[in-house]
Amino acid sequence: MTTRLCVCLSLLASAMAAAAPAHAENFEGPFVGAAIGYSRDDIGPDLGDGDTIDAELDRDAVYFQAFAGYDHAITEKARIGFEAAFGIGAEDDLSLSDATGSIELDPEYTFEFTGRAGYLVAPNALLYARGGYQNSRVEVRLEEAGSPVFRDKDNVDGWLVGGGLEYAFGSNLRSRIEYRYSDLGNDGAEWDRHQVLAGVLWNF
Repeated sequence: MTTRLCVCLSLLASAMAAAAPAHAENFEGPFVGAAIGYSRDDIGPDLGDGDTIDAELDRDAVYFQAFAGYDHAITEKARIGFEAAFGIGAEDDLSLSDATGSIELDPEYTFEFTGRAGYLVAPNALLYARGGYQNSRVEVRLEEAGSPVFRDKDNVDGWLVGGGLEYAFGSNLRSRIEYRYSDLGNDGAEWDRHQVLAGVLWNF
C-alpha cells in the first residue's frame, strides 16, 4: 500500500512539473480574441484649424473589439508581440447645440496596430504594456443658422498607450483586462479617449 501511494505521488508530482511550463507556452504564438468594455471620448474645446466650441464634448459608451496578434518569447518570462484590432462603439456620437447652430461627431469605427511587451508574474499570468497607432473613421455634421448643413467623413490618426493583465486557462484559452488611453488630436484639435476593456483570447 505504501509503495503504491509513493508511486502515485511521484507520478502526480511529475505530471504537475511537466504541466507548469505549458502555461508559459500559452503566451506564445498567434491568437485571436474579442473584448467588450467602457469607452469615453472627450473632444474640444479646440477642434483644430482654429475652430473652437464653447464647451467640451464628451460621451460614455459601450465598446466592442475584435483583435488578432502574435506573441514571442525572448526569455523564459519576457514576451513581446504585436496586435491588430477593429472596434466600434454603441451610440457613441457626440453633439452640442445652441441658438447659433449645432455640431455632431459620430466615430463610426476604429482600427489600430500596436506592439506590446509583457512579463510573466506567475506561470499563467502575464502583465503587459502596449503602445502604437490608432485611427478612427468619423462622420461630422455641422449646422449654422442661415447656412446649409455641412456633412463630411474623415479618418483621424492618433497614438495609443495602455497596459493590462492576461490569465491563461488550460492550453489555449486566455482572458484579459486592460486600460488604454488614446490621443486622436490633429491640427490643434483636442480629442482624448479612455477605455477599460475585458476580453477572451484563443491561443493557437
